[in-house]
Amino acid sequence: MIEPGKTLLDIEIENSLDTLVERFSSPQYKGATIEIWVFDGADRRRAARDTLFDHGINASVQCSYKPLVHAALEELNFEQVSQILVRYPVIRDVPRKRFLLEAYPFADLAGKCDVRFEPKEAVRGRGLIAYDVKMICADGSRENHEVSAPNRFGTAFGDEQAYSPCGWLRVRSEQRPELNFDGPLRADQELAFRAVKDALETEAERSDEPYFDRLDIEVGAPFFDHPLAVGHETISTAEAMHEDLYFSALDVFKAARGLDAVDRTLTPGQIVPVLRSRNGPLRVKVATAADPDLAADKTLSPLPLVDLPSLDRWLEPAEIKAHIDDLDGEAFEVRSRRGRPVWGSYVSGRQPGILITAGQHANETSGPVGALRAAKHLAKAGQTGFAVAPMVNPDGYALFRELCRDYPGHMNHAARFTAAGCDLHHVERGFENEAHCIGKEKTDARLHMNLHGYPAHEWIRPFSGYIPRGADMWSIPRGFLLILFYNPGWEKQGRAVLEAVIDALASYAPLVALNEEQMYRSALYSDGFPFRCRGGIPFIIEERPEEMFPVTIITEAPDETVYGEAFRLFHTAQMKAVLAAEEAGRTILF
Repeated sequence: MIEPGKTLLDIEIENSLDTLVERFSSPQYKGATIEIWVFDGADRRRAARDTLFDHGINASVQCSYKPLVHAALEELNFEQVSQILVRYPVIRDVPRKRFLLEAYPFADLAGKCDVRFEPKEAVRGRGLIAYDVKMICADGSRENHEVSAPNRFGTAFGDEQAYSPCGWLRVRSEQRPELNFDGPLRADQELAFRAVKDALETEAERSDEPYFDRLDIEVGAPFFDHPLAVGHETISTAEAMHEDLYFSALDVFKAARGLDAVDRTLTPGQIVPVLRSRNGPLRVKVATAADPDLAADKTLSPLPLVDLPSLDRWLEPAEIKAHIDDLDGEAFEVRSRRGRPVWGSYVSGRQPGILITAGQHANETSGPVGALRAAKHLAKAGQTGFAVAPMVNPDGYALFRELCRDYPGHMNHAARFTAAGCDLHHVERGFENEAHCIGKEKTDARLHMNLHGYPAHEWIRPFSGYIPRGADMWSIPRGFLLILFYNPGWEKQGRAVLEAVIDALASYAPLVALNEEQMYRSALYSDGFPFRCRGGIPFIIEERPEEMFPVTIITEAPDETVYGEAFRLFHTAQMKAVLAAEEAGRTILF
C-alpha cells in the first residue's frame, strides 16, 4: 500500500484558450479566419473571440463538449422553425448511438419544433465530423447548418480504443498559406486527464492491492456549470471530469490486475476527485491521504426526528440513527471497514419477515428515507417481521456528504463504493455486509427489498468514449424502474410479487407522469426504449442463483442527486414499493 501523504503528480498545464489567444494576436495572423474548439464555457469563449476580433482575426470559439447542444444554446434560432431534421454521424468501431446520445437534450431546447433524428454514415480520419441540421420554417423556407463535433480515437481500457471529444484548431490565411492548419488540438482538460491517468498507470505497476487508503485527485480548471430547462440537466464540465477521473482510475487498477472492465470486486482504496474552478494555468495534483472525517463520524450528536413524508433532502447520519431508534425494535449494529456504524433494527411480527436495505451506493439518496418510512408503517401494522438497514455503506456516505459541500447537485459517483473501493454486494461476507447476514438470520427472509437509485441527469465520461462503459443503459434518466432477481425455482413467486409492486406504483399518478416524460425522452436519444414496461413502470427480470435471498426486488430511482419535490416523489415511491411487496409476500412467499 502507498503510504498516506505521498504525491504522485503535481503539475501545472497552460490554459489552452489563453495560450491560443496570445498566439493568434500576433500581427502575422491578421486577416486570417481561425476556428477553435476547446472545453471552456460560453463567457470565456466569447471573450477570446472578441479579443481576436480586435486584432483583426475573424474568429469563432466553440465548445468541444456537447457541440450540438451548445449550438442550440448559442447559435441556432428556432423562433420561426416548425420542423428540424438532425442527421447524426455513425462511425465504424464506435457505438452506433454514440452521437445520438451526445445530442441529448437538443429537442427540448428547440421549443415546439418537430425534431427527428436520422443516422448518417461518416468516415473516420477525414477531418472534423459533423451533425447536419436541416430546419424548415413556418413560411416554407429552409436553413441548413453543419455543427462540427471534434473527436479522435485514443486508448481507454487496456488496449480498447475510444472515440472521444477533443480540442480542434482550424486556421485559414490567404496572405500566409504556410500558417494554414486543420487538425486536433490537445486541449488543457484533455492533457490534465491524460496526466492523471499516466501517473496512476505508473503507480499501478509498482504497487499491490489495496493501493492506498484514500487517493485525492485534484484538478483546478475553468470548469463551468450551465443549467438547462430540462428536468435536472446541467452541462457541467466539473461533473464530467469527476466521473471520468473516478471511473478511469478504477479502470487503470483493474487493467493492472487483469480484471474485466465491469468488475466490482477490486479493492484499490477510496478514490476522490476534487474539482476546483480556476482561471489561469490548470493545476493537477494526485496524492494519497487518510480519511479526514473518520473521527468526527464515529461520535454523532443526537438530532431531533424530522418529518419524513415532507423531507426534501437527504438525511444526516445522526438523523438516520434517530429514526432507527424510534422504531423501538431490536437494534443491531456492525462496523464498516473504517469503523463507522451500520445501524439496523429488527421488528418482530406474526408473519415471517423481509429485509429492507438502502444506501449500498451511498450517492443514491431517496432509498434511505423510503426504507425508514416503510419500516415505520410495517412496525405500526405489526403483521410482518422485518429487518431494516437504511444506510449500509457509511464510509461512502461520509464521502458523499463531503463532495456535496462543493457540488450538491452532481452525481458524485466517487461515493458509491465502500472505503475499500469495491461494491459491497460483490464481495464476501464481512464489514458492512454483515448487516445483510444479521438481517437474514433474524427474519428468515425470503424477500429482500434493495432500494437503489441512478443518475437524475446525463452521465458522461468525456475523455473515454463519452458513453459510460458497461453502463450505457443508465446514461440518461429512464424513469423509476424495478429489477427482479430470483433464485432457481422462485420465478413464479418473484414475478407475482413484482407485479403487485408494479400495480401499486402504476396507481401513483405523479410517478407515472414523470416516467412517461423520461421514457419518451430516453427512447428518442437511444433509438428505442431498452426495458419492458407495464402500467408506466419499466422492469427487468433475471434469474440469479448467487443472490442471498430467493426473491430480491431492486428499485431504481433517478435520484442522483435531487432535492425538493422530486426527492419527495422518489422516497414516496420507494416506500410504496416496499409496502406493496410486503403485502404480496405475505400470501405468495410464505
